[in-house]
Amino acid sequence: MIEFGWLFAQNLDVRHGAREGARLAAVNFPEGPPPNSGSRSDPNRDALVAEICNRMQTSTDADVTMTSTGGVGDAATVTVTLAIDTLTGFVDFLLPPSLTLDSTVQIRLEQNATWSNTAGAQACP
Repeated sequence: MIEFGWLFAQNLDVRHGAREGARLAAVNFPEGPPPNSGSRSDPNRDALVAEICNRMQTSTDADVTMTSTGGVGDAATVTVTLAIDTLTGFVDFLLPPSLTLDSTVQIRLEQNATWSNTAGAQACP
């Protein structure tokens, strides 16, 4: 019972992370200047992903994917993915070896995004 409670908590955490991340993306967290298009790293995107990860309790090894289709009023999508982690390993034989939890939330942008729109997943720091 404890294992399934732990898996349920991880699932809730992934859902919460995607929901919070979408809200942060909609209001353009952190507000700042547009990223330098010549740099390989996007500090605004890194800060947003770090904040999403900070708001999750159990999912420190999650991956976050963010995309947007444009400016104010257009859609932004945040997906949080996590490979399950059991506490004792007692029920591992019941679970597929590559089971992942994921949640995707789409929201309309309230402000123009200053984070880059890349399709790749970014691991929690």
